[in-house]
Amino acid sequence: MMLALKDKFINWSSNKLSLAGRILVANQVLLASIWYLAACWNPDPKMCNQVRGLIRNFIWGGKEAPTRAKVRWDTLALPTSHGGLGVTDPKA
Repeated sequence: MMLALKDKFINWSSNKLSLAGRILVANQVLLASIWYLAACWNPDPKMCNQVRGLIRNFIWGGKEAPTRAKVRWDTLALPTSHGGLGVTDPKA
C-alpha cells in the first residue's frame, strides 16, 4: 500500500501546485485511498507516521525526498478557522 501511495505522491508532485492546491490534493486524493483501506483494516502507528512524512514532504516540497517542514504538524492539522492549514491527520 505504501508503494502505491508513494507513486501517487510522485505523480502529483510533477504538477505545479500552490500550497493550497497541494493541501487539497493531499486531503481529497491521496488520503482518500487510505480511508478506503482503513475502513476494513487498522493501520499501525508506524505506517501512520510514514504517511505523515509523505504528506509533509509533498506539501512543503512536492518531493519524495525528506523536506524541512515550515510549520509544525500540529499547526498543519488545525482547521483554517483556528490558524492551521486544514491537513487531515492520518492518525485521527
